[in-house]
Amino acid sequence: MRLVFSVAMTVAMLPVALGAQDSKVRSRTNIKADDATVTSMTGCLGQELATGVYTLNGTIATSGKEIETNSKVKTDVDKDKTTVRGKTETKANDGAVATAGSASTFLLVPGNNVDLASHVGERVNLTAIMVKGGHGNADVKIKDKTKVDPENAPDAKSQSKTKLELPRSPQGQYTVMSLTPTGTRCAY
Repeated sequence: MRLVFSVAMTVAMLPVALGAQDSKVRSRTNIKADDATVTSMTGCLGQELATGVYTLNGTIATSGKEIETNSKVKTDVDKDKTTVRGKTETKANDGAVATAGSASTFLLVPGNNVDLASHVGERVNLTAIMVKGGHGNADVKIKDKTKVDPENAPDAKSQSKTKLELPRSPQGQYTVMSLTPTGTRCAY
């Protein structure tokens, strides 16, 4: 009898658990770089199968020494589907202006704690750092504030400050510091 009651309670609580997966995540990331350019990009994330190199087919939205990115991602989990919608706004804080260029392919390297693999084939907004060529490292400072607002649960907040030294590379690759999915798949 106890087993039947436990199973009945578990089944009865299942819709509540599924609804609790809906969430909103808001984050603000400030990146400042010396001897490097901070860049906001939008496009389709890909990966070369033979080499494992990540690429972005897209455009540069903003570029400068210091960039602030505000992101909002909403996840809606229903019985038969999950919908993810993302929105990112980026501005340069150092007098740099937004750019509007033609679509290009950019070589990407994941930065600390940035998961590119799970977003291959998706349209994304990302912030990356391009280190100027030469010897030595470029100093980068990152401030990040995040608030997670799950439905039917308490909010969670986090803050972090990171100082990095990125090596210089003659290949012209971008080190990805933050990524926001837009919720759409790329059409190839």
